[in-house]
Parts: sequence; C-alpha cells; structure tokens
Amino acid sequence: MSTRIWNMAAPAGCLILLAMPAAAAKKECRYPAGPNASVNIVNQFGEVNVRPAAGSQIVVSANPASEQVEVDCSQVDGRVEAITHFLQRADSAHGRVDYEISVPPAVNVSVRNASGPIHLNGLNADISLRSDTAAIEVRDLSNAHLRVMTVNGPVTLQNVSGGYVEVLSSGGDVRLNSVSGPKVTVSTTSGSISYAGDFGHGGEYSLTNHTGNIDVALPSSASVDLDARSSHGSVEDSFPLQQKTHLANALVAGRSFAGTSNSGSSSVQLRSFSGKIRVKKQ
Repeated sequence: MSTRIWNMAAPAGCLILLAMPAAAAKKECRYPAGPNASVNIVNQFGEVNVRPAAGSQIVVSANPASEQVEVDCSQVDGRVEAITHFLQRADSAHGRVDYEISVPPAVNVSVRNASGPIHLNGLNADISLRSDTAAIEVRDLSNAHLRVMTVNGPVTLQNVSGGYVEVLSSGGDVRLNSVSGPKVTVSTTSGSISYAGDFGHGGEYSLTNHTGNIDVALPSSASVDLDARSSHGSVEDSFPLQQKTHLANALVAGRSFAGTSNSGSSSVQLRSFSGKIRVKKQ
C-alpha cells in the first residue's frame, strides 16, 4: 500500500512524521439511459446520494477513501452496476466509498448500502433501498414504487405521493411526512412510527409494530376510515372521528378505537402489540 509522508515542524525543534494511506482517485462512470434502464449500487461503508438529472445519461461518481478499496462499474444492456470491491481488509474509515448518482427520473434504482446512509430524491421509478444500520431518507417522489428495508437504521419519507410504498424494519424508527398513495405499508418490530399528513384519497394504509409507539397527526380535512388497535398497549384519540356502528371486531376500551372523518375515502389501520397508539389533530 502506498503512503504519503507529511513533514511537519513542531515546537522545540521536534520533527513529526505522519504516514497516511493514500486516497484512491475519484472515479466517474457515464452511461446512456435507454428504455427500461436501471441502476444497481452495492456498497459497504460510506454515503450514497441519488438525485434526478436532466437529459438521458446516468452518471455514477465514486470517491474511495483509500487504495484498499475500488469501485467496479459496468453496463449490460440497460442495467448499470457500481459495486464496491475490497482489495484487502479495511475498516469503515479506509473502506469508505461515497457515491453521487444522477439519473433521469424514470430510471429504476436499487441501492444496498450496509453501513452508510442513503439519500434519494426526485424520482418516479421503481426504487429499492436497503441499509442495515444507517439512515435512509427519501424526498419528493411522485408515482414511484418504493421499497425500503433496514435492520436498525431510521427511515424518513417526505413528500411522497401517487405510488406504492413499503417500509420494513426490525428496530429502526420510521417517520412519514406527507406520504400518500394507493397502498402504503409500514412494519417495524421495535421501532416507533410517526405519520403526519392527510392519507390522500382512496388509498390503503397499514402502520404496524410490535413494541414501539405509533403517532399520527391529521388535518381536519383528512378523509379517513381509521381503525386503531393495540393488543397489550394503549390508545389515545384526540382527533374528531365519527363512530362506526358496525365493526367486524369489537372494540376494547383503552386499547382500540375506530371511526371515520369526512367521506372516509382512505382506509387506515394502526396496529401494535404492546405499544401506544396516538391519533391527534395536526
């Protein structure tokens, strides 16, 4: 491994020699984006940013932290891949690769970033994002099919509309702000779930966890048919709902409630095993 030697003058005539691993050269790959184009990114350490670009070109810019790691880029038919490859064992500092990806908004994107954050915005395609421990943040999507998976990493979705959304996590918290679509499903085992928005019109929403809390804030204009149940936890309802007279399953005081607001166009199910469910006015 090559090194760079820095000679630094120190007080009292001392000489300090610092040996540091040489950073690898930044790599940029450009490919044409034809019909049904897709991008697949696989990384271990570092940050991945995906943003929309004008024109019909896919640009992958990778910045390795050291010469212990390299990036392999390729295109087969319409599929572009960029995969981090370790030349030798490296820790998170020396094995880090930061990616900047720009794609036309309709290009399908898949990112697996094991221990680094993922940021994506402005697309309207099929999107799959996965991180084990780091955060995933998605903003400004329309008519996209979004699938997000984490182990313990937090998930934030903001201004997502018109598409199908699925979020799966073992222990990460999930925050949704102005998220709506035909079907939105969020499931986390021990993480909390928060939702702020109106649930759109005519969609199906399911927010489920095992031990975390579920917090929902609705505007008075929300049109929902809402059913909230916590098997061994509690519920708090401070949003004005019209009580339903016929229910498939009976309500248990303090642990469940159900009702409609306005025309009740969107179906909303809130489920927890032992967490607290709170619904309030935004």
